[in-house]
Amino acid sequence: MNNIWGSKKVNIKLVNILIIAVMVFIVLKYRITIGTVLKPFIIAAVISYLLNPIVKVFEKKGIRRIFGVLIVYLTFIAIILLLSLLLVPKLIKEISVLALNIPQYSSQMQELLKRFQDGYVNSGLPESFKEVLDENIYMLQSMILTLLQNIANGIIDAFSQLFNIVIVPVIAFYMLKDSEYFKNQFILLLPKAKRMKFIVLLRDIDNVFGKYIRGQIIVGSFVGVFTTIALILIQVKYAFILGIFAGIANIIPYFGPFIGIVPTILFALLDSTGKALYAAGAFILIQQIESGFLTPRIIGKSVGIHPVYVIMSLIVGGKLLGVIGLIMAVPVLAAIKLTLRHVLRDKQGV
Repeated sequence: MNNIWGSKKVNIKLVNILIIAVMVFIVLKYRITIGTVLKPFIIAAVISYLLNPIVKVFEKKGIRRIFGVLIVYLTFIAIILLLSLLLVPKLIKEISVLALNIPQYSSQMQELLKRFQDGYVNSGLPESFKEVLDENIYMLQSMILTLLQNIANGIIDAFSQLFNIVIVPVIAFYMLKDSEYFKNQFILLLPKAKRMKFIVLLRDIDNVFGKYIRGQIIVGSFVGVFTTIALILIQVKYAFILGIFAGIANIIPYFGPFIGIVPTILFALLDSTGKALYAAGAFILIQQIESGFLTPRIIGKSVGIHPVYVIMSLIVGGKLLGVIGLIMAVPVLAAIKLTLRHVLRDKQGV
């Protein structure tokens, strides 16, 4: 008697589709935020994706994948623990002091803006010009207060992500160990007639995606480390927090360097104008080295996407997945561009 369900491959394909359908149903039924559900899986996928080339090196040397994964994973965890032992005590101290002093810094910022406002009120400038300055000062004051509040909320949010801190490494381990399984399951979902074309497309995407992400992590690490060192030498408070923030922000195209420098200048300005100028000079120097020397050599040419589309992708990514969305927006857009190019070539028979 023939199996009414067809072949084993068809059954696996149906099961995969069913699992995805059930997950989508749960998300929609219980109104779970898609970003909240996907975030740990996306982070885990990125970690496993970045570590996979190292695992493949061990495989080429004849080491079984599971042992290669364990070696890479244990080394990765050891590096994280070492950095944690060196940095976490300092970070916790800085975070504790910052959280306590945010109300004071808010008052200082308002006082600083008020002194500036008092200075031009009696300067004899035209009234219309003063009104424009007033409006911009109120806007700036609102932005600064929002920034300080966001810093406070971000600190609280970082400590509330303990579940993700525990679950992400577990998911990443299984993704890394069983990467071939997930790859094969995905291939089974593809139409058989177009399967080889999809595989070629995925290789192209992997080339762009991998180079971009790994390059940005190296460049962001450079910016973070040297910003921290510069701020320590200038004696700006919260050098570790500001350095890490600058490194992460630098990964975001166009807006990243500006986002990274604003808190640094604000906190330096609370101490003295001189410190703010030195901090700005150091940051500009680091950015010049990054953009003029490191990025062209490590990342190479850009992904070839118009700035307007990049900005659109950043807005969409930020809305859906927050910081992770901002970081992933450009490589995802590059993948979409490559997909469209392959589709067009296929239709034209090129």
